[in-house]
Amino acid sequence: MNYDFNYALTIFVDTVMKRYADFEGRASRREFWHYVSIALLIAVGFNILSMIPYLGPIFSLVSLLVGLALVLPGIAISIRRMHDIDQSALMVLIPIYNIYLACQPGTTRTNRFGPEPRKL
Repeated sequence: MNYDFNYALTIFVDTVMKRYADFEGRASRREFWHYVSIALLIAVGFNILSMIPYLGPIFSLVSLLVGLALVLPGIAISIRRMHDIDQSALMVLIPIYNIYLACQPGTTRTNRFGPEPRKL
């Protein structure tokens, strides 16, 4: 599977703008990992910018604010990902095992959390 940056950016913006605190439904593996990749790029970018002399503290503050703003949509998409594999949202709280679960294929049928996420 090829990585499509434009698609990943579209997923990220959609998640942040339209599904900011949406804990209902399901999220496919592709949707979840594209969101994570863009959020990681943003974090790394701000960390690099925070090393600039004299401007570092400003970028550190902006990084903190952006990080705080991305916490809720990150939790929401993680919970929707757990729903896709027919697991409870509480699985997000189990370190390392939740990463393993996020890598698992979702159920191919409608489960108790809703219909299968759209395939794009």
